[in-house]
Amino acid sequence: MQTMKRQPRYQFLADILRQKITSGGFQLGSRMPSELELSRTHGVSRGTVVKAVELLVAEGLAVRKQGSGTFVAGVNLRRDLGRLLSFTETVSGQGYVAGQRVLSFSTADTKICTSLKCFEPAMRLERVRLVDGLAAALHLSFVPKAILAQFSEYDAQSLVAGDESKFSLYSALKTAGYEIASASEIVTARLATFHEQQVLSLNDPSAVTVVTRQTYSIDDRLLEVTEAIYPAEQYTYETTLARHTTHPVPLRIRRYQNELTNGR
Repeated sequence: MQTMKRQPRYQFLADILRQKITSGGFQLGSRMPSELELSRTHGVSRGTVVKAVELLVAEGLAVRKQGSGTFVAGVNLRRDLGRLLSFTETVSGQGYVAGQRVLSFSTADTKICTSLKCFEPAMRLERVRLVDGLAAALHLSFVPKAILAQFSEYDAQSLVAGDESKFSLYSALKTAGYEIASASEIVTARLATFHEQQVLSLNDPSAVTVVTRQTYSIDDRLLEVTEAIYPAEQYTYETTLARHTTHPVPLRIRRYQNELTNGR
């Protein structure tokens, strides 16, 4: 007769903690009980607790923050390449509630705007993007002043520093009469700055994914440029690749062709 192997204690504890996380017993982004608290509550050694928590961290369910403890991991935002969605639409599509907290709203530096291919006076909007009330990303948006002037009074009031709301830039552009047609994106990775670490509660050092997007209207006008910074472990960019498929001419190449045709 074959004897069944007994499950190690740390795996048993990991199962209990995993169930609490997935069932909502521990809220997303919340601090988990300390190793000492878990040890006392479940009658196991601290070594057992450490191994159980390490399993959860490896699975992406928990995150260790130096000097602060262990936290339930935030939402892992998943993006499908080829679908032009706003942050609000992406988050809502995954069953969460999107929001924002404005950090600053001021005149944008001309040199920075030019480097981002925005060649007219613009405003710089810095926002913490929220998912179910928790900080999930930092967005730096540059919007031409001429476009902002068409925003509704309600949307304009959502840009006051310190305010928290469910404002969506794409929604505001649509309300202002601008039809969004396309966008170009560049995805890079780097270490978080001190400011980003503070805003997103990241360890030092921490990796971030940076998505720089230029959004264009149906008449090929630049509507906004946003640099979106996400904790690397909470952002997934997905795409499907196919061989022997004809691809359309990229937007930025098409724009250059138009300029050459028009003698610009």
